[in-house]
Amino acid sequence: MTLLEEFARIFQMPPAMLPHIEFVAQEQEIALVVALDDGALTVLQIAEKLALSLGEAEALLHDAYTRSIVNREVVTGVMTYTHGTFSERLDPLSMYENWRDVPADARAAVVQWQFEEFVKTWRPEVEALLLDPDKRTSIPNRDVLLLEEALAMVDAASEYVVVPCDCRSIVMACDRPRETCIRLDEDARRTLERGHGRQLTKGEMREVVIKANKAGLMASGDRTWLDHGGPSGFCNCCACDCYPFRAGERLGVQQRWPRSHYIAERDMTKCRQCGKCVRRCHFDAFYHDGTKTLVGGKHRKTVQFDLLKCWGCGLCATTCPDEAISMVDLSP
Repeated sequence: MTLLEEFARIFQMPPAMLPHIEFVAQEQEIALVVALDDGALTVLQIAEKLALSLGEAEALLHDAYTRSIVNREVVTGVMTYTHGTFSERLDPLSMYENWRDVPADARAAVVQWQFEEFVKTWRPEVEALLLDPDKRTSIPNRDVLLLEEALAMVDAASEYVVVPCDCRSIVMACDRPRETCIRLDEDARRTLERGHGRQLTKGEMREVVIKANKAGLMASGDRTWLDHGGPSGFCNCCACDCYPFRAGERLGVQQRWPRSHYIAERDMTKCRQCGKCVRRCHFDAFYHDGTKTLVGGKHRKTVQFDLLKCWGCGLCATTCPDEAISMVDLSP
């Protein structure tokens, strides 16, 4: 087996990226990953294995850690390094590097491969949540959050970092804002330690979240954070790129992952059939039925609402100019 083949096996590379290895890892990084196949190593052990000086090994590991080629952990007071995986590497590659320069057919194959891996990874946890919806879980984007719930998480935190959305950076299915993934407190510190993200003030972070909502992005995260030591962050998602929402539809667990906690309710005495909710809804819960309604002397396309499709994100309510839509708590 060649060094590249060994790297591909260890790094769990999708076949579509093998012809484009230059986007993934440099020659020294490939040798580093192969050396780490034996397990966790210190910088001194890595320097010895790769015949590098201590300074050269430290510089290599610093860059490899920032690029998610390797991971690191302090064990009994000593920093040790282990190899990463392609799925981990794809985040900084797409968020900060030259993912767009990868040929389109290879990108499409990688997106399909990673989505299938994502569904396979989380299927058992989804099935467990169907049996116990309140089970403590590490599943990403567990809950759909209203704007005010997302802002409450920001207000409860003390450290703030924003990073590009990995899903939109990888899939690139829409042109909505990308720098919208929110890292708070401990997650914010870990992100900065890795050399990623942009540090903000609380006011700046609130503005990012409000602008994301105005741009038509849904907040999703863990709304049980109060029970688990504080907020860690949340995503601002679209249905065309976001892996959890797409995976929820693939697995037939719409509204259960990410989990809905509200449903839209429309006051027809206030609704003027403007259609803004139709344009905002990611799931066609609000839609035009082909008829027209006379409103204020003008015929407008009739807006209908299918409550079975509503995922409870609140985008319709935050945009309705007539305050005709409210979000009703499902828990009662």
